[in-house]
Amino acid sequence: MRFLSVLLGLALTSCGGGTCGDMHFERLREANRAIVTVESHPVGAEIRSQDALRRLVDFAQDHSSGWGYPWYDAPVARLRVDFFADTLFLGDLGVGNNFLSAQGCGYFQSRRVSGADRKHLISLIGVPESYASWK
Repeated sequence: MRFLSVLLGLALTSCGGGTCGDMHFERLREANRAIVTVESHPVGAEIRSQDALRRLVDFAQDHSSGWGYPWYDAPVARLRVDFFADTLFLGDLGVGNNFLSAQGCGYFQSRRVSGADRKHLISLIGVPESYASWK
């Protein structure tokens, strides 16, 4: 029985199941542009407004805790914003049906998001709600 407990513990630490205390979204403050994608395909114009970028990063920082890597794998967001400083990729923020996703702490991470926060983020991104929903 002890062997199975150790084996399960190793599986959870090597294959996810961990939490990410802080996603360190402050690095996104250096962004001077962002690309919005749906299923990895760019949609619309790049976001270059410093005000729009600041609002997106503020949202990300307000949601920087509570992230984790589920043992069954992190969900994939259909709608994502990729942040850049010129050509340097700084990070991303994705929104799905009821979760956020981002790269951090060595893995793709996710966390739950309320319906109101989800709608707010989609409005900040400036795309139709359907872009974030799996059908």
